Amino acid sequence: MKRIFSKHSINVFELELTDWPYGQHTHNFCELILVRKGHGLHKINDTIFTYNRGDIFLLTPEDSHQLEIKDPTILLYIKFTEQIFNDKQSWIKSGWFETNSRFLFRSNMTAGSLIKNRQDTKKIFFLSKMLLEEYKSPKLHSRELTLEFFGAIIVIVLRHLTEHSTKKTFAEKERDKVNDVLAYIRLNINTEKKLTLATIAAEFNISANYVGEYLKNHTGNGFKKIIMETRLERATVLLKQSTLSISEIAEKTGFTDASHMNKTFQKYKEINPSELRFKKI
Repeated sequence: MKRIFSKHSINVFELELTDWPYGQHTHNFCELILVRKGHGLHKINDTIFTYNRGDIFLLTPEDSHQLEIKDPTILLYIKFTEQIFNDKQSWIKSGWFETNSRFLFRSNMTAGSLIKNRQDTKKIFFLSKMLLEEYKSPKLHSRELTLEFFGAIIVIVLRHLTEHSTKKTFAEKERDKVNDVLAYIRLNINTEKKLTLATIAAEFNISANYVGEYLKNHTGNGFKKIIMETRLERATVLLKQSTLSISEIAEKTGFTDASHMNKTFQKYKEINPSELRFKKI
């Protein structure tokens, strides 16, 4: 299955479509899709929903999707990665993001359109229009306004995600917790002190002696392998999608230095980072 990558912490745009050229695919980012016009079918993972004007969908890096367009469709996309929240310093400093991020970065569990409340739907469409205008035509302080509009949208989205979460079964909540842990690892992959068994145990209320077994039971991979694969995946994206130097990528993905990153790529991927960067895929 095709996986689409983005090097931007946030990307906002509109698409007018009469057919769907992308097939079923996944992303390395989250995306909010607002249906401004049109009608058709939206397949998210293995479930098919009808979409109509006014619908709002949230997709995570764990989700795949595709559309079957019945009537000409206009979609407004807000694509974002965990990196955008590093720019929202007030959320980071207060701990607000760490408390609420688990609801954003877990596999899709909502039944169709995310927002069922008409007033909140109107608010999100209004804010998204202003966000799009600032993003397309940046002016003085546009970055600050972009973060504020995006932040307001996310707070409304989280209100509905948390409401939905309270209605889930035990099995669904367990799957969510695993996705929360994996999202936490992705977000903190360059902060070694946050990637210890003890820290994760305290963060997610799991016994420190059980974290490794817990992840193994739910993902099939041990803790160290998950950390390494996350580092390699993130570094690979930055190699292919950014102009950062090898040393800068090593720092951003938690490797000791460029030499450590080079040895790890050679061991697990049998190719060095410089070769991978210029290899056609």
